[in-house]
Amino acid sequence: MADREVVKVRRLTRWQRIGVAMLILVALGIGGGAVFVWSGYYNVGANRAHLDVTTWLLTVVRDQSIRAHSDSIDVPEFDEDMVRLGAEHYRTSCAECHAMPGGEINPVYEAMLPHPPPLLRAKEDYNSSSLFWIIASGLKYTGMPAWPAEARSDEVWSVVAYLDSLEPQAEQFPTRTFPDPDVPARRDAEGLTFAATENCVRCHGDTDTPPVSTLVPRLDGLGADYMARALAEYRSGERNSGIMAPIAYHMTDDEISELALYYASLDTPESERPLDPDLIATGEQIAKQGVPDDDLPSCESCHGAGRDPDFPGLAGQSARYLATQLKLWAANQRSGSAYAQIMAVAGSRLEPDQIEAVSAYYASLPAFEAETQR
Repeated sequence: MADREVVKVRRLTRWQRIGVAMLILVALGIGGGAVFVWSGYYNVGANRAHLDVTTWLLTVVRDQSIRAHSDSIDVPEFDEDMVRLGAEHYRTSCAECHAMPGGEINPVYEAMLPHPPPLLRAKEDYNSSSLFWIIASGLKYTGMPAWPAEARSDEVWSVVAYLDSLEPQAEQFPTRTFPDPDVPARRDAEGLTFAATENCVRCHGDTDTPPVSTLVPRLDGLGADYMARALAEYRSGERNSGIMAPIAYHMTDDEISELALYYASLDTPESERPLDPDLIATGEQIAKQGVPDDDLPSCESCHGAGRDPDFPGLAGQSARYLATQLKLWAANQRSGSAYAQIMAVAGSRLEPDQIEAVSAYYASLPAFEAETQR
């Protein structure tokens, strides 16, 4: 009988055995995970908390992501104007879910999972750059939306400035409060509701109430046609603002028209003083003659006396507001109709010192000039 052929089986090495074991474990993990998912065992209801390990993992992923994306963000210098405007932005956009600092969160939002945290101590958990990134970008799977106007970082920074200003001495008591504006009795003018004028006066003021900040325009010198067009563009999304767009979204054509006519009928705001005379003189030259070397026409050709009513009058507005808007145009952070394209070109051709000068000039114009330009 012939000898049988002996087949030798090669024994696996130690690392090969480990590799096979790991593949088996991975396969079991994938299979177990698939069974877990398809079984529907995990309760996703907001009335049941996550498992402790799930909460820990989500928290680590969230905070590491915030840190990684916000570390390179430069923080501007905050001032009282930013804080006061940020308080109103917070009231309009944030308080519905997070409550006013020191106040109670609405039970409906308290029932969310995760529920919106009170922000009285926000700066103790996150620095200013992280808060900016959170407000601007939102957070997935938390109900925290991104800021509706992605390019309007100026609006977001004002909210951060407000949160940064809070000094919580006790959870139930906000140490920084702002009084409600004195909404005048004529708010009940025909066709206008209390809410419509209150929303506007709260930030923009009127004849008897100053604006909450020099970063927002007075409305009583802009002209009815311009205001109506601006509100319509906010409503349609042509003009970007995380504050104005949601407000205008709920307004009808009649409400927009009536509100614009109401503000155009008010007395012209007083001019801003004192300002640097040399700066004003430089701004006047730019406003009236333009900058021929940079192919920049005069500002007066659109914003001066006898202008198209779709263009706003600038006289008597805050220099800081005008300069901020020109910088937004120059940085391509404001959108809108064909009118916006005109301003984007103009803003890009102005140097920073020219922006400051022309803003100072228009802010210095006396009230009667602002009236004639309406």
